[in-house]
Amino acid sequence: MSAPYLNKDGEDRSVVPLEALRRLMKERKQARTDVEHCELCSELIPADHQHLLDISSLTVKCACQACSLLFNDKGAGGGKYRLISKRYLALLDFWMSDEQWDEMTIPVNMVYIFQSTHGNRIMAFYPSPAGAIESLLDLENWTTLISNNPILNTIEPDVEALLINRVRGAHEYFIVPIDACYKLVGLIRVRWKGLGGGEEVWKEIEAFFADIRRKSEAVRGEPNA
Repeated sequence: MSAPYLNKDGEDRSVVPLEALRRLMKERKQARTDVEHCELCSELIPADHQHLLDISSLTVKCACQACSLLFNDKGAGGGKYRLISKRYLALLDFWMSDEQWDEMTIPVNMVYIFQSTHGNRIMAFYPSPAGAIESLLDLENWTTLISNNPILNTIEPDVEALLINRVRGAHEYFIVPIDACYKLVGLIRVRWKGLGGGEEVWKEIEAFFADIRRKSEAVRGEPNA
């Protein structure tokens, strides 16, 4: 499974077509009745299974328990795959100025930011009807964010992201697994209609963030050890 990626030059980095996004959305829309298989060893797996991230292609693969344990070690498999965290944190005292946000020029008021070890840099993407589009993130601004919010130092490279929601007046900040961000990308790409998206997609977005809030541990400052 993968999310579509466009770089800052508008080049499509998609690896898997639109149907893959529909698969991602199934997990949130309804209980699965079809049989799932581990994408590494073909073992049967339950609906609630772990995901692995292919570091080089930024694609997500379904994994059985055995393969999940195998790649729980960061160095396993030559570092090709990383086990995706299941940690959700709601950052209640996160500080980001309106000026910092405006500098990012995010048209849909949502963005996720993560550290890419393959790209050796901090990357920011926002969901759009065309997929995930990269937004230029000034390193100085990211350094300032970390200085004001030290909890960002705990984000696991590649597999966790800072998810920012400023839709319709919200000011919400979360640390989430990267596959949660992929689901948001898929939701918007599949459901968006016309110029404004349509009421259906905005209801879906509201439900998505309601689910994120439900899963998240509310924290101030550093999380509990």
